[in-house]
Formats: sequence, structure tokens, C-alpha cells
Amino acid sequence: MSPVDAAKAAVLLLVLAIAQVTIFNPLELVDGPPDVLLLALVAVALLRGPLLGAVGGFWAGLVVDTATLGTLGLTSLLYTLVGYWLGRYGEGTSARRSQLPRVMIAVAIGTVGYAVATVVVHFMLGTTVPLGPLVARVVLPQLALNLLLAYPVFLLVRRLLPVARRERAEVILAG
Repeated sequence: MSPVDAAKAAVLLLVLAIAQVTIFNPLELVDGPPDVLLLALVAVALLRGPLLGAVGGFWAGLVVDTATLGTLGLTSLLYTLVGYWLGRYGEGTSARRSQLPRVMIAVAIGTVGYAVATVVVHFMLGTTVPLGPLVARVVLPQLALNLLLAYPVFLLVRRLLPVARRERAEVILAG
């Protein structure tokens, strides 16, 4: 990972975090806003791995927490976990095959995982979150919107952070 890629990812996530808070969160489509920041974080994690996914998730979550005056560190923690685990998922899947199924699966895992982690963290903090309305009125519509926007956002992030062709080192086993 080059410092230029890290800087590009940081600026991209900063701009999208501000856009998420100011433009997309007030936008109520089908009972929930699209989480464009989560989609960009998924793309960064898939393209650059778990380290940049986790650091980018922490950075984006910190910006969101600061902008919304929410519980400082809550969104950072959740986005860090999502970025790390989806980066690990990206390492385990082949990037040579079609990107569409890989991206869709990662977005579905990220959206549902973020919602489940939110409920768990709120439970641990002692606040109540009604589970039925959360799933029916927030998670399912947001999952549908995120899946619709997943591939265009992935293509945009891939254009900003192109995948460099790496020479693979061959392991020679001495017999």
C-alpha cells in the first residue's frame, strides 16, 4: 500500500462521510437512506485489504461521529470492524473472476453486519433498540438501496484507487 493510495482513500472517505451526513442521511428513500459511505468503505477494503479497510473505517466513523455529535467512537468502532472483516473477505476471494458477485456479497455482509453490530453495541451500552422495526423498516430497505448502488460506487472507487499489477513471487520448494 503506497502513501498516495492511503491519502486518496482518506480524502475520498472524508468527502463521502461529509456527504453522507449532509446529503444522504436526510434523504429518505424507501424508509431509509442509502449508506454510500459504507459502500465506499467496502470498495476500499476489497481493493486494498484489511489494514486500509480498518484504518479507513476508523477515519470515516470518526468524521461521522464528530459531524453528527453522536456517541464518539461508536461509528468508528463499527466501521473499523466492517472495514477489517471485508478486507479479509477480499483477500480470501479471487479478484480475477467477475467482480459483481464479490461486491454484492461484500455489500450484503457489510450492511447486515453493521446493523447487527449496532444492535449489539447499543445493547452493551444499555440502550434499547427495537429489533422488529429496525429489521423491517431500516435494514431491508437500506440493504436494497445499498445493493442497487454497490457496483457503481465500487467502479468509482476502483477508478480512484486502481489495482496495480503485482508480480507474484513463486515459492520454490527444495526437495
